[in-house]
Amino acid sequence: MSKGAILLTMCAALVWAQGPPEGAGEKPWEKRKRENQDRAGGVPERVLKLQSMEKVAPLSIDDAVKVALKAARAAALPLIDREFHKGKRLRVPGNFKTIQSAIDAATAGDIVTVGPGTYFELLVMKDGVKLVSDAADGGNTLADVEGARLKLPRRTLRTILDGSKSKPSHHGMIDFGPGIGRKTIVDGFTFQNLPEQDHHIPGHAHGLNVRGASPVIMNCYLRANGSTGIGNHVVYKDQGSAIAKRDFRWANIKHPANAVIYNNIIRDSLGLGIGCNHFSAPQILGNEVFGNSEEPGNEPTPGMGAKHGAAPTIIGNIVHDNPGGGILSRKGDPQGAHAIDRPTHPTVERNVVYGNGKVRGAIACGGGGSARTPVRFIGNFIYDAGLAGIGLSRGAVGIIEGNVVSGSGTAGIAINKATALKLNRNRVTGAKGAGFVIVDGAKVIEMVGNAADGNAGPRFVLRGGKIGN
Repeated sequence: MSKGAILLTMCAALVWAQGPPEGAGEKPWEKRKRENQDRAGGVPERVLKLQSMEKVAPLSIDDAVKVALKAARAAALPLIDREFHKGKRLRVPGNFKTIQSAIDAATAGDIVTVGPGTYFELLVMKDGVKLVSDAADGGNTLADVEGARLKLPRRTLRTILDGSKSKPSHHGMIDFGPGIGRKTIVDGFTFQNLPEQDHHIPGHAHGLNVRGASPVIMNCYLRANGSTGIGNHVVYKDQGSAIAKRDFRWANIKHPANAVIYNNIIRDSLGLGIGCNHFSAPQILGNEVFGNSEEPGNEPTPGMGAKHGAAPTIIGNIVHDNPGGGILSRKGDPQGAHAIDRPTHPTVERNVVYGNGKVRGAIACGGGGSARTPVRFIGNFIYDAGLAGIGLSRGAVGIIEGNVVSGSGTAGIAINKATALKLNRNRVTGAKGAGFVIVDGAKVIEMVGNAADGNAGPRFVLRGGKIGN
């Protein structure tokens, strides 16, 4: 017996042990319909027997959010240093008239505390300094934010940096420059009204610029900024050279970009809510991202995006009502004399994604991942996607496990000209197409325990693709 046959036999025994045999509890007409659709779908009988017959009952969005935020908190807390900042406390406006003058006077380990008010400044952060809004007078009490599910501290909403008096430049509301590390913390501010940026100019500003830096950004509210809300990029050794002559390979990185972005609300940006570019690998944990889109006349942008070798870890976020899609990643267009030499490969886990328009899917990757570094879509909760709930396409290589997809505009999960190393234990219901689609040269290496119930099309469709080694 071949190794593949042994694996399929073992998996079949496991599925039998975990649930009732195929068709149990079905009415005769339901069984006939399913069997006819299964035959039309083209998936081999030996593979169908490895899938689940359970009825799919998604959690409510509220319950899914509780699961997501718990996962985000567990991931975030070990990454935030709560012991380092024991130096001087510099107060604004008490000791300093401006926030920037206090930052300039601080050294690593110091805390700059900012009182309530609106400050018309663009800031440049310093390594090892903590910038925090004043928590006096109930500042840590949680407050509602219009249109959001997350709550933020009152101090966040009353301590505002406003960019409306500045002009478009390469400077965001805060610049985190090359070499800034994890002991640099910004905690509890509203950032708003960065002027509209020209997105066609390399190095254009974002609401918060994370360039070759790895700060902690937490408890902040970004709204109505004229660019991507938070943008992440590494810095290369030849950063000042013309784009056409640049070396964008991994070995040419001078400063990595591995920020922790935790418990923020990012809304109404002109562009992505959070963008990850050029090998950046931020930890994006427990944020709410909504209402972000592109300038009129351009295709709308998703809530979060990754390209050019980026490898963000995206856990426990709430991503909704972004007209260009939810959490998307892709290879990225060729650039420079030496192009990106490692694939984009995000880890997208335990996020709640819903209502993100009809232009793109909820969670998808086009052209990213590899057998060694696959894209990972694990345990997400997806509701009312305009197109597919989850998708791999254009040669992407990924793992899709334990997701629940409800109410997609096309298929629930689609593998198209791509490879799924694992497609296991996903549940799909309410799709306007088939539950699972594997088409146009797609390959699925391992496929076990998936359930599809209450969809407009067959449970599984295989057309021009392959399941198994």
